[in-house]
Amino acid sequence: MRLTQKDLLQVRHVRAIGLEYLRAITNVSTDSRTIEAGDLFVALRGERFDGHDFIESVVEAKPGALIVEYAWFELKGHWLTSRNIPVLIVNNTTFALGELARVYRRKFRIPILAIGGSNGKTTTKEMIAQVLREKVPVLSTEGNLNNHVGVPQTLFRLEKKHQVAVIELGTNHFGEIEYLCNILEPTHGLITNIGREHLEFFGSVAGVAKAEGELFSWLATHKGHKAVGVVNVDDRYLRKQAEQLKKKFTYGFNGKNVDVKGSLVGYNNLMCAEIEVKPRGKKPFLVKLRIPGKHHAQNALAAAAVGLLFKVPPAKIRGALERFSGVAKRMQVLHFNGITVINDTYNANPDSVIAALKTLGAMKTSGKRIAVLADMLELGDRAEEAHRSVGREVGKAGVDYLLTFGPLARQIHETATVKFKSHYDQKNVLAEYLMELLSTGDVVLVKGSRGTKMEDVVTFLQERFQRAA
Repeated sequence: MRLTQKDLLQVRHVRAIGLEYLRAITNVSTDSRTIEAGDLFVALRGERFDGHDFIESVVEAKPGALIVEYAWFELKGHWLTSRNIPVLIVNNTTFALGELARVYRRKFRIPILAIGGSNGKTTTKEMIAQVLREKVPVLSTEGNLNNHVGVPQTLFRLEKKHQVAVIELGTNHFGEIEYLCNILEPTHGLITNIGREHLEFFGSVAGVAKAEGELFSWLATHKGHKAVGVVNVDDRYLRKQAEQLKKKFTYGFNGKNVDVKGSLVGYNNLMCAEIEVKPRGKKPFLVKLRIPGKHHAQNALAAAAVGLLFKVPPAKIRGALERFSGVAKRMQVLHFNGITVINDTYNANPDSVIAALKTLGAMKTSGKRIAVLADMLELGDRAEEAHRSVGREVGKAGVDYLLTFGPLARQIHETATVKFKSHYDQKNVLAEYLMELLSTGDVVLVKGSRGTKMEDVVTFLQERFQRAA
């Protein structure tokens, strides 16, 4: 990357000092621990940290420039005026980071696809990137760096070689998607689905639809006929949100007259789907997925639709999706000594838990079906009923054993009707009992919200089996 003095001055600022010492910036850092000579350091403030606290150590590393906040500079930063370091003084460093990322983004005239939605964003993003890489060099979000810091960090990775970018957008408050779009300025947008996420802040599923729908609204308002919305017509909320789009490319399993029609052909023993993809007016092609769950069939159809929109040959799309082995902690299938563990611990909301339970229940196995479920967070006043609704689904899904962890998950425990159930207030005690319970042929689903860190249970099993081997 390359940022000049002219680029830096496009960021709204209160004052700029020492810019005569500025050389071209080739890297932007927000982490004082990894700062290198010549980097531009942006001193961000967070709930638990303040980058300004580390300015002295950053200066010792000989940065190329600094962006700091006016309030800090007035109290503690005047000493910087004697250090021959370019400093841009702004009201808010987080906003400045976003503005600088937008300045850099405008150096590239390439398609940028923004991906939002309640469930499956990261998996869909990875599938799409893998499909598009069959044709062109692609920049995509690393992991889930999908917020006000992660999106700018991703944009700073853009290089001349990239011909398309696939960027994930996350939200748990109204206005966040719009803010991220103002930075990203996407040319294309895809929303995976609308579900019961972050109800503490959005209030209802209709609120979720409004928040996620900010992506389509931004495209319609700012890009008009130049933008394309990739629309999942199986989702009634998205069909409504898409009405404002001037140009759309549609896909779905149930919709009529869509650009890309999907059909479920069947599943293997691990509930990995085989789907038929039928582009409008063209020959259909089959895709056999390697990751379990009907919801991943929907994600794969979205990726196929984007591939077709960008003129990737069907054979290349099929090959990319059939090689796709999933994303860590998202319906990740692991095998330990004849036992199958589904590691779906990255996050959880009621809809994603129920989808995972249905997948577990449909898997063919000679052993027990065991669900290990923890709290689903950020559900606000609806938390108790949401957990009870999941509990009612546990027995319906065909689960034999239920182990729950956390105060909210107790509602799942109390509501579920299964052969055996047990609730735990300590994660390590749950893990110990689970280890004793397991035998050859069992299938185990482990799932909970990010804050519960249920991957600890998967790690515990893995280490115990490795020691036993």
